[in-house]
Amino acid sequence: MFDDEELKARIKEREKDLLFYLRYYHELASRGRNMKAVVDAEIKRLEEELKKSYAMLR
Repeated sequence: MFDDEELKARIKEREKDLLFYLRYYHELASRGRNMKAVVDAEIKRLEEELKKSYAMLR
């Protein structure tokens, strides 16, 4: 799959993406119900991907 360096780089990128969505959550979610659903789904997807990546790193 991934070597440790690639995995760490992928984790770092996903953490940046998650922080973006969390930082701008209220601004993005206030644009409409559909936008809120998309943002919520993306946050959940990133959290799950990070959990799996951290588990692979161990």
